[in-house]
This record gives sequence, C-alpha cells and structure tokens, in this order.
Amino acid sequence: MTKHVRATNRTEFPGQFVARAISVSSPEDVGPIEIYVERWSTDEELDQLLGTLEKSGPGELFDVLERQRLRAGIVLMPGVQGHGERVRERTPKNFQFAREIITPAGRQVILASDERLGLGESQLDARKEIYEFSLLDIRFGPDGTGVGKLAAADDVVYNPETKSLELRDYDKKPARIVNVKSTNSLMARR
Repeated sequence: MTKHVRATNRTEFPGQFVARAISVSSPEDVGPIEIYVERWSTDEELDQLLGTLEKSGPGELFDVLERQRLRAGIVLMPGVQGHGERVRERTPKNFQFAREIITPAGRQVILASDERLGLGESQLDARKEIYEFSLLDIRFGPDGTGVGKLAAADDVVYNPETKSLELRDYDKKPARIVNVKSTNSLMARR
C-alpha cells in the first residue's frame, strides 16, 4: 500500500521574515535577509536581561545572552560573491532572544544576539565572528512592512509602555534592513 503525503503551507516557525539589507555607507541594497524565529523568549528571559540592564548596566547584557544556550532563531545574511563557493553561501547568525510586541502603530519585533549582526556591512566583514551584544529592533507599520535598525549594548533601553528592550532614539538611527515582511502572513493568504 502506498501512502500519499501532501505538503502543507504551515511553517514550524512562529516568526519568519524576509528583508533587504542596506549598506552602512550608502543607500545601496546589499542583499536579501531571512529571519527565522524558532521560539519567542519567555518572560523569565526578558526579566534576566532587564535585571542586568538595571543593576549592572548595558555592558553586561552580552553575558546574559552568552549563558543562554537555547537559540531563539537565526538571521541568514547574504553570502560573498566572487570569493569562492564556500563564502557564497548565506552567512548564519544566531540570536538568543526574540520578542514580538503589538503596538498601536503596528508591530515590533526585538531580536538580540551575542554575535555582532553585521547587517549592511561589507559582506566579508559581516561574515567575521565577533562576539558582542547586538539588538535588532524591527518596527512594522499598519501595512505590514517593517524597517530594522541595529543597536550595540550602550544603545539599548527599557520601554515601560511595551515592557521590552528596544533601540534608544530609534528615529535617529539609520535603517539596516528595509522592506521587512512576515512570510508567515504571506503563507496564510495562500
């Protein structure tokens, strides 16, 4: 007896996004970005980061993420063209923290990693393994399209309205990823 298996449009990821990276030195598009959220972080994980921010300051946020061994997801950055087959493949960067906040203006997704997320840097520089705290703050408008901006630990603040970490002075920082769209909602429309 032959079993027939049918593919479904469901995903195993609670959050899936596609975007375009923007160069840090010009408004040039430097390639596609994919973000896969494997799990949303717990309130306990948020409390660990907030407690560290309040008691020890932003410089200690890296240590909290470094101790967090359970990955929350992955960012796939562009590979490097013209430098051999191995480096043409997408560059993966793990993140240990992921939160989704529904706001009056739309939606906000916060991702934090203990690896530098070299979004918008040269593709060779973005591949370097540099361990430091990085926070990606993505804000979506009512149309469902978002813009993401990066922060180092010193630019991270607590927002009591959203009850989460976010980028200080978001409006003043340059975009690192644009045209961010949830592929979960795209798949749901099919």
